[in-house]
Amino acid sequence: MYLERITANNIDFAVSIQNELFPGESARVNYEESLEDSSDNQYYLIYEANECVGIIGLYCQADDPESARLGWFGIREGFRRRHLGSVALKRFEDMAVAGGYRFARLYTDALNNDTAITFYRANGYISEPYLNLEDSACLRYKTLIFSEPLSDDPLIFWNDRNIHLTEQIEKQRRHH
Repeated sequence: MYLERITANNIDFAVSIQNELFPGESARVNYEESLEDSSDNQYYLIYEANECVGIIGLYCQADDPESARLGWFGIREGFRRRHLGSVALKRFEDMAVAGGYRFARLYTDALNNDTAITFYRANGYISEPYLNLEDSACLRYKTLIFSEPLSDDPLIFWNDRNIHLTEQIEKQRRHH
């Protein structure tokens, strides 16, 4: 398996893979922001034997510099159940450790998402429900936060700090 960074040359292909995995959503604005020189955000196409099998991203929120965020992660339908997702997730964690992050975190839908929830739990991630009244989107979209320490340090739970879900949804709407 290898990862190919999303660039201006392959961004349209990356968006087509993202649309396949997450229909009705748009990561283009996130991918475009990652191309800026000032961005530490990284998004990748996942390849196995020269075939694109999925996408994955690592980003950080300014108000939580100790956590690497997993973003826009998915394995294409025909490549699932081959442990490619677990291998890609491990690559993400290795990149996060190399970047000096103490925790890996992600958020996902809590409803009708049993496969993803089971996957993250099987890979050692601990979940907690997300409810932050300053982030009103969490009232419309039941969300789980998953976390895992990247060292021997104990896990510091998210405890409903703002994940900026409303901002992400609005950003997608403006650019979709």
